[in-house]
Amino acid sequence: MNMERGQACVATGAEHDRPVLEVEGLTVELGGRRVVDGVDFRLGRGERRGVIGESGSGKSLTGLALLGLLPTGARAGGSVRFDGEELLGLPESRRAQFRGASIAMVFQDALSALNPLVRVGRQVAEPLRRHRGLARSEAHAAAIEMLARVGFSDPERAVRCCPPQLSGGQRQRVALAMALACRPAVLVADEPTTALDVTVQADILALLTDIADGDDAPALLFISHDLAVVAQLCSSAMVMHNGTIVEHAPMTDLIRAPQHPQTVELVESALSLEAPPRHHERKAVS
Repeated sequence: MNMERGQACVATGAEHDRPVLEVEGLTVELGGRRVVDGVDFRLGRGERRGVIGESGSGKSLTGLALLGLLPTGARAGGSVRFDGEELLGLPESRRAQFRGASIAMVFQDALSALNPLVRVGRQVAEPLRRHRGLARSEAHAAAIEMLARVGFSDPERAVRCCPPQLSGGQRQRVALAMALACRPAVLVADEPTTALDVTVQADILALLTDIADGDDAPALLFISHDLAVVAQLCSSAMVMHNGTIVEHAPMTDLIRAPQHPQTVELVESALSLEAPPRHHERKAVS
């Protein structure tokens, strides 16, 4: 079974040292406005990087631009290189060869990302058949294996279900299984826990941590509005505001000594949610 990561050859020497993803001067224009403006970053192999920002900061559009999944009418500029190869401007047929095989994405709403009428097993197997050329039976067996890997206790049953038959947390696990099926070199996770309750959110974060800690793990770009969630998973983060990166630092530095007002606001918001409620002394009523 050919499961080589990201369709890339074995990297040695300078090739191994090269960032797996290089983004320079990335812009996104939508509705006559520049909503992402001059984003620059490099993502190393196996690195965990957060992208934090309030709603409308441009963080999700940045993630979508990396995979060529921008909404209709949006236009990307600048440079996005995967393993040294420029992606922006490629014909869609060539771009699609990278999507799912080399760079994969998990979205906030798994139900809308999955086909509600198609069984889970077929959806997880589909990228393996398309990108790896596996036979139907091989892809089905690999889908069961992937569902077990993301925490399904009965993956043989799960493959027969359609997404609406599963819980929100289970659907997000299916989305992760699909994204990881071809062992991509980069995983972009866009608010993957936001729509889940606190307990399920913790389970998905633990799963992502296990994946990121595994041997030959993908580089992770984790997009979220919640600094506390990013801090659990990432070693460094970029803060976006009004379409630009306003701060980029190791997580410990961002939390202990934020430099930009937007970062300060995000840190204060995270700390306020963690602070225990105050118990006011009850005054005697005379």
